[in-house]
Amino acid sequence: MTDLFVSTREGIRVTLPEGLIDFLTDVPTALDLVGKTESDPAAGRFRVPIYPSDPEADTEYWRWMGDELDQSRSTDRSAFATILESAADGVVVSVGEAHAMLRVLVEIRLALAARMGVEVESDYRDLDHTDAVVLDTLAELQILLLTAMQS
Repeated sequence: MTDLFVSTREGIRVTLPEGLIDFLTDVPTALDLVGKTESDPAAGRFRVPIYPSDPEADTEYWRWMGDELDQSRSTDRSAFATILESAADGVVVSVGEAHAMLRVLVEIRLALAARMGVEVESDYRDLDHTDAVVLDTLAELQILLLTAMQS
């Protein structure tokens, strides 16, 4: 899996096998659904308190910045989906697009971990095998992409 992301002069070459593309295809849609129900544990991972000791300032921050952050996330998800469309044959993406891809991988890992009940490190050890493999795969993709971006 080390050749999935390769640094080039033009940016980062992303080449993913079909099975991995299938695994990642629904990620933008899944992220768009975060917080659509009140009971979604993933919603809190995207609206962490910025000013925990000042609820009024925190509310004000989210009033002013919430829509902008949501729009930025939407743009990242769109870039992610576009990258996946060409990733089977290999596509060179800009550093900015690579950052967008990385942010989406981080978001989905956070959302899934919340839904799996991972609150602290020890919770991870209690996951069933399939859930652990999903989170581990996403973590490995993040590491590989970060490594390529630093080359």
